[in-house]
Amino acid sequence: MWMVISDTHDNLVKIKCFVEEAIKRGVTHVFHCGDIVSPFALVELMKGSFDFHGVFGNNDGEVILLNQKSSGRVRKGPLELVIDGYRVLLMHEPCALEALLEANYYDFIFYGHIHKVDIRKSAKTMIVNPGDASGYLSNQATVAFVNPQTKEIEIYHV
Repeated sequence: MWMVISDTHDNLVKIKCFVEEAIKRGVTHVFHCGDIVSPFALVELMKGSFDFHGVFGNNDGEVILLNQKSSGRVRKGPLELVIDGYRVLLMHEPCALEALLEANYYDFIFYGHIHKVDIRKSAKTMIVNPGDASGYLSNQATVAFVNPQTKEIEIYHV
């Protein structure tokens, strides 16, 4: 099980709730699609025993310290990863999503920035925007739990 999260914007209360749920569900990988914002929020995000992967968003001001505190696991996107044999593209701002969906190169494309849930599928590729984990702009805090084998997605609200 994977968790896709974005736009946490230092909301420690929501971050703690989502991390606790990820631990309960036995999440193995967390993908953060940007806008963590501060290193103290990153510390909370990395409290589980899961592998953490992240990209910088447009509101991440402390990039050097975020990169250091994450041991290089928060990087400039778009970021290509291979996780358990699945090709994953991780980004903050949506970039060429329709073309990437049609290309069917990636298994999963995770992005953030727009603070809205967006789930799309092609023959091979699944695009997931988990929405607004902070709840600041959408008034509902959400993440996506993804089963990579079945490509089932659950949008989880706090």
